[in-house]
Amino acid sequence: MRLAISLGLMAAFLYWAFGDIKAGSLWAATTGVSGWWLGAAVVTILITAVLRAWRWNVLLRPVAPNVTLVDATLALCIGYAVNLVSPIPRGGEAARALSLRWTRGANISAVVGTIVVERVIDMLWLLLFIAVSAALLPGQIEQLFPWMRAATMITLALAILAVAGMVVVSFYKDRGVAFVHRLLAHLSERLAQTVADLLSQFIHGLVALRTPSAYLEILLSSLLLNAGYILITYFSFAAFNFQHSPWHLGGEAALVVMAVSSIGFVLPAQGGIGTYHFFYGTSLNKLFAIPQASAMACATVVHAVSSLTYFVVGAPALLLLRHRHGKRGTLKEELEQAS
Repeated sequence: MRLAISLGLMAAFLYWAFGDIKAGSLWAATTGVSGWWLGAAVVTILITAVLRAWRWNVLLRPVAPNVTLVDATLALCIGYAVNLVSPIPRGGEAARALSLRWTRGANISAVVGTIVVERVIDMLWLLLFIAVSAALLPGQIEQLFPWMRAATMITLALAILAVAGMVVVSFYKDRGVAFVHRLLAHLSERLAQTVADLLSQFIHGLVALRTPSAYLEILLSSLLLNAGYILITYFSFAAFNFQHSPWHLGGEAALVVMAVSSIGFVLPAQGGIGTYHFFYGTSLNKLFAIPQASAMACATVVHAVSSLTYFVVGAPALLLLRHRHGKRGTLKEELEQAS
């Protein structure tokens, strides 16, 4: 069912993004693209992988203290690579956890718990950047995406309630999880077990936040990480000469497009294919008057460059780790067990 939804979203958004564009005009829009700026984007993508690994390592310290920054960085790239090709729901997250189990003997449930916390942090930053984007372009984003204001407010409210509830439950630990399970079991045993498992994982992930210095590291790494994402977006503009006349796109435009296009990765489409292209290209076209073919070409190139970068690092690392640690079963079976 999840695979069908993912493929359906991918197909629908690819059609909405490229349905009115001729292949010839899309190809023509990529001529003259600067390889230097794309190279700068690749370097920045790798730097952001290290920054994200740093933040993740802060969360991992109490549950997997022997995981190094290199371990975490390779695990992240492995996760991104698996997300691009695996139809298994949460396959990338499972691959991240598996790689740390192979290299450092880390507990999979504890690692997944830190990934859950990381996802919550990402969502809160995304909501912040969407709010900043709306302030930079008052009325324009709401006009382009009429549902976004309501969706943002609802998501923010739900996120605050969810985080508050999880933090409260984390104080009571097993008793809190058991209480939530009993409460939801009246509605559905399957739902109760799913939520209980998620809460247990979240509690594992929150252990690092008992250390005051962890908050500063998470804040600093998150600021640098998101600055890197904005820079990658700006470099993609520069590769297509969007920073010059008549568009003059700068840092503000890069922030807005980064924020809006990130919605494409929140939706459950595999690897953000289609969803990312739609939000990235549409925001460039409608908010900043970039011709549609050029906007979608830019979206395609930046998605391809980032995906290939992660895949070139992650895929060989995955194969090497499996070989080094003598894994003989299929990766699909291991991912399904871990997820």
